[in-house]
Amino acid sequence: MNVAFNRFSLTLAILLPVASLAILTTSCATTINESAPTTLAENTTDQNAETGGAEKTISTIDPFLGRDELLTQMLQSVEALSDAMQKSDRNIAGKHLDQILQISDAVRPKILELSDQLVADFDRVVALAKSSVERNRPADADKALRFLPLIIDSLKNF
Repeated sequence: MNVAFNRFSLTLAILLPVASLAILTTSCATTINESAPTTLAENTTDQNAETGGAEKTISTIDPFLGRDELLTQMLQSVEALSDAMQKSDRNIAGKHLDQILQISDAVRPKILELSDQLVADFDRVVALAKSSVERNRPADADKALRFLPLIIDSLKNF
């Protein structure tokens, strides 16, 4: 009886971790939409000329604006990026990403003065915005849109 119990325990000890690993690896799968275009725009001025300049042009960011104004502009740009990615309009999404990066460069030092953790969270939002365009992942733009207001709310406590 002891031999049978030991064999069962050994079998269970081997199969349980293997089954757990199999469940964990299959539950975290990423779905990739291979039918979506994945090319990156190299020159946005040529594309703007081809479409007659109908898209909104991205202006430079005034670095002397306050943190709240810059974050409000960034939130609008992230929302526009999310909309463009949902519509699979990568040209417009790329322009909004450029705007987000410019705002990020201007506002990041102002956030760094307050909190290292909020800067790390802010950097994550910017990285999600980048990956949404670079890797054609609309869900990343949606995540950035969901996380940025949380950072803005957290900054109100400082």
